[in-house]
Amino acid sequence: MTAMIGTIPDAQSAPAGADFTTEQISAYYLELERLLEHIEVAVTHYQALSVERTATYEEIRLTYYQAIGLLYPAYKLGATVPSQMVARIERAFTKISRAFSVLANYHNRLSYDGALGKAHAGNERQPSAAAKTNSQSRPAAAARSEQPINIADRPAVQKVHSGFSSSASNDNRRRCERFHLSIPARLTGFDKKSGKWNEMAETIDVSRTGVNLRMRRQVRHGTVLYLTLPLPSKLRSHGYAEPAYNVYALVRRVDPPRNGSRLVGLEFLGEHPPMGYLDKPWASFQTRRWGGSNRRRKDRREQAEIVVIEYFNESMQLVAKEMGRTENISRGGMRACVRTPPPEFDTIRVSCHSRGFESFAAVCNRYVGKDGFDRLCLRFLNGEWSFS
Repeated sequence: MTAMIGTIPDAQSAPAGADFTTEQISAYYLELERLLEHIEVAVTHYQALSVERTATYEEIRLTYYQAIGLLYPAYKLGATVPSQMVARIERAFTKISRAFSVLANYHNRLSYDGALGKAHAGNERQPSAAAKTNSQSRPAAAARSEQPINIADRPAVQKVHSGFSSSASNDNRRRCERFHLSIPARLTGFDKKSGKWNEMAETIDVSRTGVNLRMRRQVRHGTVLYLTLPLPSKLRSHGYAEPAYNVYALVRRVDPPRNGSRLVGLEFLGEHPPMGYLDKPWASFQTRRWGGSNRRRKDRREQAEIVVIEYFNESMQLVAKEMGRTENISRGGMRACVRTPPPEFDTIRVSCHSRGFESFAAVCNRYVGKDGFDRLCLRFLNGEWSFS
């Protein structure tokens, strides 16, 4: 699919402040126009993604991501797209997302191929007899290995739990079962200074209530993002017949960045944004606190300790430091009351000199208490609290 690959060097990985030359921008628009025209005239899903009828899942996935990279380039390059092209880009995105949702699912693709063969018999080149023979002679396990996980038809997909390990004792920790499923997701958010932004990401696991994914852009805990992704219908709460699932989601977890990306946990809010979002889409929001049974891996004790909280940015430069007080503690995390946390930070280091404790920590939740002070719910990354 070389015709759909962008010629802008490192367009998706360019930093926020990167500038592009006139030649690069012209080359990008030439590639974008070719892609839009190609998708607009496509009749079949295979034509929309420029793949053969014999294409493997990885080939389909690769060409889909290449097309997305042109439709939604990163940062400043994307800001140059004129408004008259936005509608064409949105239609093209919908069309190739529908194609991907069908062709990337083994059973959906079989049904589509059957319907396509009846409707367009003789119009498209069929695989050769040798190709058919080779395909039929492959071991069943090898054929299945090329297909993505289909949770709608294979309910025994492995469960996923947050963190770095899981055990039988944690099977009921989550409200909803999570499944390993890697699918593309378009994220739309708002920055108070720079306005609307878009980013393409890939999920790590999914459930009926949310997703975990990796993204490059820094996002704050409590902000709301708008997601578009080909989520299986059995995991949706609306839009069952639509090719893509559109849902508002709350940022509930942000891990420190690794290799230029960070793991972000999102909780689905529904097809409508929360109250106040339309006025201030960059603001922080909260959901109701979970009132069910305790789902922590390690029980927390009500315990007050004076701690030092240090805030670091993505480059691990210290941006602020203050004293805080713990409200509860477990071996793996704590909730701390703080007064003046900076608006933007990536990682925290928490120290308790009286206990000889120090560890970097990720923020799992952040909210303002009734007393007006911030609460930080922290998960220790390289240390464990001792109660002895």
